[in-house]
Amino acid sequence: MGALPWLLLLLLLRAAEGYSGDDVDAEEVVGVLQESISLPVEIPADEEVENIIWSSSASLAVVIPGREGQPTKIVLTNPRYQRRVSLVGPNYSLRISNLSWEDSGLYYAQVNLRTSQASTMQRYSLRVYRRLSEPHVSVNFEMAAEESCNLSLACSVEEAGQDVTYSWISQEDCRDTVHEGSALSASWRPGDSVPSYTCRATNPVSTIYSQPIPARSFCADPHFPEKTSTYSCLLAKGLLLLLLFAILGAGLWCVRAQRGCQAPRTRKLERNGLRLRRKEQPSPSLV
Repeated sequence: MGALPWLLLLLLLRAAEGYSGDDVDAEEVVGVLQESISLPVEIPADEEVENIIWSSSASLAVVIPGREGQPTKIVLTNPRYQRRVSLVGPNYSLRISNLSWEDSGLYYAQVNLRTSQASTMQRYSLRVYRRLSEPHVSVNFEMAAEESCNLSLACSVEEAGQDVTYSWISQEDCRDTVHEGSALSASWRPGDSVPSYTCRATNPVSTIYSQPIPARSFCADPHFPEKTSTYSCLLAKGLLLLLLFAILGAGLWCVRAQRGCQAPRTRKLERNGLRLRRKEQPSPSLV
């Protein structure tokens, strides 16, 4: 056990004296705040690993594969990752749990190979994001000349962080139109179909939508009939259902009518047969 600290020091010095990996493209890795992420390690075929030295802005951990049935050891060299680091899979991929904003940045894995006595450097660029909450929408409107209504909508997300994109989805006449940006200006005239507007916020780990906002909520005019796209869709569906019920009712009526026509004819034939039988019976003789 006394030789272990010296071994770790030697490995760290070897990593520092080796190449920095600046000529290696970093693999983009996206993580979610307070969740886990795995940094995969690629090991060349037919190679045996001597050790893996993990580092970030400072040293992180050293992985020492077990020999002759012994378990693999992972020795932390950075207390900030205490109880948050583990190994995943046979290739000694590093798993970091309970991610924080401070975990974002570059990570290096120096894989020292025993078979070829060579080293490979693998680099990762970790970005941590928060899952977005429901967008907040603010609406301003004014009744302009010629009885038109002007709307100004703005969308935002609390504690959104970086790399958040906004777009507006307007639904009119059962069609969706996308407008990029967090702000949207629209105009509506009474008597026209009234669209509804939905804000969509997206970042690399989540996509969230606001509640639909119908323009009639702010631009209603009692002197003009309102015909929203939603109303048109519902009306079309209602008419289709009524048509189906009418066809079904007509079919049932035809079936009952045919049965009704056949029943009197059957009863008539039965009466005629009864009369014939009566005529065929001999009249009683008088003694």
